[in-house]
Amino acid sequence: MKQNKKIGLISYHSGHNYGTMLQAYALQFCIEKMGHDAVEYINYVDGKPFKEASFRVKLKKIKDKLNSGIIPLLYNCLYKKDFLTTRDRFNRFYSAYIKTSSVLYSSLAELKENPPVYDIYIVGSDQTWNPTFLKDNGAYFLTFAAEDANKNSYASSLGVALLSDEVKKTYADYLRSFNHISCRESYGCEMLSDVLKREVEHVLDPTLLLTPDDWSKIESSKIIAEPYVLCYCLGYKKSVRDFAKKLGKAHNMKVYYIVSNYLDIQEKNHLFGIGPDDFISLIRYASYVCTDSFHGTIFSINYGRNFYSFCKRDGNIEKGDNSRIPTLLREFSLENRLKSDVFEEESDIDYETVSAHLNDERQRSIDFLNKILK
Repeated sequence: MKQNKKIGLISYHSGHNYGTMLQAYALQFCIEKMGHDAVEYINYVDGKPFKEASFRVKLKKIKDKLNSGIIPLLYNCLYKKDFLTTRDRFNRFYSAYIKTSSVLYSSLAELKENPPVYDIYIVGSDQTWNPTFLKDNGAYFLTFAAEDANKNSYASSLGVALLSDEVKKTYADYLRSFNHISCRESYGCEMLSDVLKREVEHVLDPTLLLTPDDWSKIESSKIIAEPYVLCYCLGYKKSVRDFAKKLGKAHNMKVYYIVSNYLDIQEKNHLFGIGPDDFISLIRYASYVCTDSFHGTIFSINYGRNFYSFCKRDGNIEKGDNSRIPTLLREFSLENRLKSDVFEEESDIDYETVSAHLNDERQRSIDFLNKILK
């Protein structure tokens, strides 16, 4: 039975990142599957504080590339057209599957000046509550909506393991008028529960709300006919690519690399022009997956793949964005799939237990989403 409530979602929904776009699609799809067809993303594309943070991150990456030599910059120039094929695949997916408001907002001021009105507001997943990005930007805390509006969050992520006292106070002010609050990571729930003195629900990332059958509705046809190892790395660790090569050699399989940076381009079987629908297809049909990506790990679990995960950055695995993958693996008792630089194979994953836990958590998370929608 279709519902008439108008639902406004807000999250990072348009970025050319597989996890970002697929989690946005997943939350929208799940709500529609539950009988609500009037659901859309508030077409808010970043704000000044986020752009400033992004610029600093990009500047650091440029410095890192310069420190490692001129080769990375040359690769980016030589393969510019190839990178554009990937961009085009993202744009095509976005146009086909992500529903947005007709009004585009580029700042919090614009949102407050002409606020979009919905029966229910939901702050979505991804790192919408990461203090590194947000600074003073309250858009992802719905500060533009009326005080008595029906405000909620589903699987919002802090992206950090510690909050300063100043940030805690800001978050307490922002979230006091929310009806239902949930986080994607358990440590985020614990921190916010302590700050707000109320329950903060731990729920699954939206991509795990969808079963493999749900994902089959949009995924591409099988791209590679032969058995293969898939390598998808966001970071610059050559050791992860080397692990994938050793795995391929051990099983007499080719390794295919989804291009993220210049290290992938140096490999023989690198793949440009991979959109979000191609990304999930490549994981579904892979014999093995090697990844330092949070969502690469999530889709490997959802599709029942044998996989190995790695921390994107050096340093403490429990700090910063390194912490997301170990936390996820602990939840599914898959800690042994987190690897260092040393090549060491594990037995195939027994997915009977993992799938049973995933189904239970999926139902619990859908029940929470239902509470918001009712």
